[in-house]
Amino acid sequence: MAPHPDSTHTGGRSRSPLPWILGGVCALIAIVVVLALVAGAVWYFALRQTPEDVIEEYLAAWNSADCETFEEVTTEKFKGEDYTCEVWSDDIEQQEEDGLEFEDEIVSSEVDGDRATVRVSETLTDGSDVSEGAFDCILVRQDGSWLLDDIQIVEETDES
Repeated sequence: MAPHPDSTHTGGRSRSPLPWILGGVCALIAIVVVLALVAGAVWYFALRQTPEDVIEEYLAAWNSADCETFEEVTTEKFKGEDYTCEVWSDDIEQQEEDGLEFEDEIVSSEVDGDRATVRVSETLTDGSDVSEGAFDCILVRQDGSWLLDDIQIVEETDES
């Protein structure tokens, strides 16, 4: 009669859970690294602010007299030494009282390192008079964010 194999006998080798634990830890680390790379790529390509986004925010702040947003998207140089939110808001209010209406459209943009230029065409309506012109918004990147630093008129308004 042949001896029955002992089901509890492993041939002299003990089975340690260590390889399973190490494998699980390595898999977990790999998953975390992949998730971090995917999140970084999504932020870099989809969520980061572009110079055009900043100009859209600037124009919206101007149209709604939103001083807080204006301050967030402009440099100290752009605001000037005598800048106050109250004076800025008063300027916008005066333009509204004068019946001036602005319609702006981003035409193009160009990035060169930490500087960018966004061209904007503008239609100004003053009662029955309509004028058109264009200006370049010069932006600089500070601490990873684009900020409006200067505006240069490139095409004087033409009366229509």
